[in-house]
Amino acid sequence: MGFRQPARLAARLRPHTAVLILIAVILLIAAGTLTYPLGRDQGEFATLGRGLLDGKIPYVDLWNPKPPAVFYVYAAAMTLFGQTAPALRAIDLIIFPVIALALYALGSRLGDRRVGLWTVALFGVFYFTETFWTLTQNDGIALLPMTLALWCALRAASSGGNRRGWLWALIAGLLVGWAFWFKYHFALIALPAAALYLSFRETGDKPGLFWDIGGFIAGGLLSLVGGIVMLMQIGAWDALIESARLTASYTALTANFADLFAALQVALGYRWSHWGLLALLALIGLAVIARDPRRQPRRRWWVIAGWLFTGLVIMLMQAKGYDYHWLPLLPPLALLGALGVTTGLRTEGKGLSFFSVFSPRTSVLLSRLLLAALLFIMAFVINARAISYVFGNEGQIGYYTNFIAGEFNAAESQRVADLLRERVVPGDSLFIWGFRPEIYYLSQLKPATRFIFQFPLVADWYPPEWREQTADLLWAAVPPYVLVAQVDYMPWVTGSEDDSNTLLQQYPELNDWLMYNYVLDSRIGNIFVWRRKNL
Repeated sequence: MGFRQPARLAARLRPHTAVLILIAVILLIAAGTLTYPLGRDQGEFATLGRGLLDGKIPYVDLWNPKPPAVFYVYAAAMTLFGQTAPALRAIDLIIFPVIALALYALGSRLGDRRVGLWTVALFGVFYFTETFWTLTQNDGIALLPMTLALWCALRAASSGGNRRGWLWALIAGLLVGWAFWFKYHFALIALPAAALYLSFRETGDKPGLFWDIGGFIAGGLLSLVGGIVMLMQIGAWDALIESARLTASYTALTANFADLFAALQVALGYRWSHWGLLALLALIGLAVIARDPRRQPRRRWWVIAGWLFTGLVIMLMQAKGYDYHWLPLLPPLALLGALGVTTGLRTEGKGLSFFSVFSPRTSVLLSRLLLAALLFIMAFVINARAISYVFGNEGQIGYYTNFIAGEFNAAESQRVADLLRERVVPGDSLFIWGFRPEIYYLSQLKPATRFIFQFPLVADWYPPEWREQTADLLWAAVPPYVLVAQVDYMPWVTGSEDDSNTLLQQYPELNDWLMYNYVLDSRIGNIFVWRRKNL
């Protein structure tokens, strides 16, 4: 009996050997992302996550405009792997196999194993070739519950009306609720999940249908109510409500046609340069769906097109067009792109067949060459610079100099963090006037106030009393160092065309405090380092 279980497991995995190997290869190539530095947002989540581990109350002790799920994911990564940048970058590598297997299962059911295999390949390649700015983001991590919700909905529909169907529906609802706690509008993933369930569910058995619907709703409510109860217990609920209300004004800042159109013009250019091939393959897939004479497969694939549309709505609702806001579109794009690839390279069957002049053997060869080319491009994008750093031929500062986004340069953040660690005891306080929270995490210093970035203290829609409260707190406990950023023009965040250094002059209480207590120590890139006078 002891040898039967492993033998049975091996027999069940044998048909899926190819996808397991593919996932392992993608993970091996993507390991280079562990060397990526943190951007602003990753530093923001890291500072909140570390605060949770230190007993801080989110929104009360450390304010933030986002729901709390991503902070707890970061805290979990720190607990498991330590408080380092690679520990956080490992999050992408951990969630990828789970997302990949869910997409493989979806693709295999919608088409066949080749579709599932290509879905994994396309998702992995196009996800891990995102920039350091877009990886390990809230929107990327949320793909885990969003994709799993659709897979669980499929399992519920395929359970034949038995009790397992209700359980899978319950889990799908729980996952939709979990997605909500990453960003509130991510709960829209419930729509394609429900549509996929209905498209796969056999007719009849109305009691089973009602049980599944009840389980789905119960799961969503359980996640929602459970999160509310938890936040109430730790004393964060009222502050979260205030945060959500104020964030609505931030979103509305660019929620007009002119600003959104301008943002999308820039975003679409980048998306096309990165996702152009994937978009073309997805268009081929959509053309295949439209021409497929079989009603049921066509209906099921249109659900995936609906998932893509839902991702587009989610992106537009945020009214910013940031790179990472597009990530909810990636799983359905990968599925549709996989349909385009497998249809374009096959030599028999119905549908579009662009390479039907080739023999079956040639078509298989072309498919393998395309996959090899994509994996090679992925390896080059991720590891061309990382290899030199990993093998010690390039120092950390030199390597980080390559990671730039606007005025942000990761090498500057690391240089400032190194300077602070040399001069200040870990665990001491630091105040940053600007949006550079990654320095809190890298320097191992704690925020001197609840605001880890400046925009709640400069934008008009935030409570004006926060400015006075912050100045009073800083007078009471003067941190050893203050950092002031410059040329960080972010009108879509602050509502002002001025940079942080200029905005400081418009905040007399804070500027007077700085001039009285500090002397300018140095300037590192776009960051002014102010040292307390008695140090």
